[in-house]
Amino acid sequence: MNKINILQLITGLGMGGAEKVVLDLAKYTSKDEFNTFVVGMSKRDELLEEFLDNGIDTILLKKDNSLKDFIEIFKYLDNIIKQNDIKIIHAHMTHSMIMSALLKIKNPFLKVVYTSHSLNIGSKLREYIIWSLKSFRDIDIVFSKGILKFFYKKSFKVIPNGIKIDKYDLDLPKNNKFTFIAIGRLETVKNHKVLIEIANRLKNNYNFEIQIVGNGYLKDELKSLIEHYNLESNVKLLGLRNDIPKLLNNAHCLVMPSLWEGLPIVILEAGASCLPIVSTKVGSIPSLLNNKNAYLSELENFEKNMIEVLENYNEAEEKGKILFQDILKTYSIDSVVKKHEVIYKDLV
Repeated sequence: MNKINILQLITGLGMGGAEKVVLDLAKYTSKDEFNTFVVGMSKRDELLEEFLDNGIDTILLKKDNSLKDFIEIFKYLDNIIKQNDIKIIHAHMTHSMIMSALLKIKNPFLKVVYTSHSLNIGSKLREYIIWSLKSFRDIDIVFSKGILKFFYKKSFKVIPNGIKIDKYDLDLPKNNKFTFIAIGRLETVKNHKVLIEIANRLKNNYNFEIQIVGNGYLKDELKSLIEHYNLESNVKLLGLRNDIPKLLNNAHCLVMPSLWEGLPIVILEAGASCLPIVSTKVGSIPSLLNNKNAYLSELENFEKNMIEVLENYNEAEEKGKILFQDILKTYSIDSVVKKHEVIYKDLV
């Protein structure tokens, strides 16, 4: 049987949720039926080593947003398509979709799958760009019907994110100090400043710390805010880490005060770690979290929910156990990959 050759195309190979989805798709898609190639276009390289360590055919182009680099990326990808007889491009996020549309003009036989990875794809301009490229796409993949907007095709499939559950189901002791953990880019959308403000209000009444894992353009600003409030013993900026399963298992509660999201991988990771979660109800998060398995919160009630976890942790743990069972049923990476494989096969 001839294998189907797929190009997974993404902006970069940073530590975001979209990049982890691409890693898992490349890692677990059947090697007997598919050849998977991964190309990242930007300079973000935090996950590159993990792709290579897993034997995935991966290239990082390390290009900028200049017109010269854009043309070079196009030529390079066109060459990869021809050399490797690529049948399908799976475009992840906006820049990859724009590039895939141009490649399809040059190579009309190409099938294009698009995943946006977020409820908010950046701007109205991007939404209209993606809408204008509908005819170049064969199918769109969304995490839930709840994120559907005008720019998606009517031919869409709902496939939630997934994870390798046993990687997070560890038997590790909790930290001595009650630990809230937040994992994500240090950018406005993740809303880490709210956590620092809450920590400042709670520091005199509770013994806790908030670990913030990730990197980004707000790092210095967050660090200054921590110093301003003398919160060095309560809020820790841990930077980029490659031991997320351990950190989650050592912590007591995941906090996610995001302004918008798709279906964040970190929520699945925390759920697979039996960790209670306090999260805003944005994007596709309510398709998984509810008040039985988590603390689904409006931003103005976020602090109240964190206090609830601190004061009634036994109840919080029970919610974490319920969420673990929900993850087990629906969000295993094996079932998610199989659904992608069916789409790929149907296209060729």
